[in-house]
Amino acid sequence: LFSAHLKAKSVFSDGARCCPARLGWFLQEVPALLVPLLLLLLPGETGTGRRLLIGTFMLHYFHRSIIYAFLTRARPIPLIIIVCAVIFCSLNGFLQGHFLLHCARFEDTWLTRARLTAGVAVFALGMIVNIHSDSILRGLRKPGEVVYRVPHGGMFEFVSGANYFGEIVEWCGYAVAVWSLPAFAFAFFTICSIGPRACMHHR
Repeated sequence: LFSAHLKAKSVFSDGARCCPARLGWFLQEVPALLVPLLLLLLPGETGTGRRLLIGTFMLHYFHRSIIYAFLTRARPIPLIIIVCAVIFCSLNGFLQGHFLLHCARFEDTWLTRARLTAGVAVFALGMIVNIHSDSILRGLRKPGEVVYRVPHGGMFEFVSGANYFGEIVEWCGYAVAVWSLPAFAFAFFTICSIGPRACMHHR
């Protein structure tokens, strides 16, 4: 997906096959919010732990598909990227939601375990870093500007791609809290997909 992202940016640079950024972000991210929500509304066992964990997943995508999409000043998004993202978010939303609601088995003492608390805390910390870093990036340019500016402040004082770093931390925390193969696979995918982009920005 990372190579497809770079290729699409070069092929569709004229915007003829692109979607406005706000609509594009909404369309590509909202399946990861709606699919787990639909699974949550269907009949089945939904204990506190299950709702908590699927809630953390949905919280990220509520912010990404609604709040971030409304605030973004990004360039138009190539349609191929949107299509790939819709497919991935739909499948990943189903995988995470189905596992938590129908496959995971939690012990009675699970909610009191340190691993859950630590994982949720790391997720929350990563989300705060991600949101704050996105806010810094939005403030770098005036509407209509495309020039690149070096961000400063927050985690940008420590890492070049603070927004990417925050999202990676989020999903690593989620994986620790859920402690499942689907969650760790998603965290690994996140590292592999946006990690190289963070390195590219650093260079």
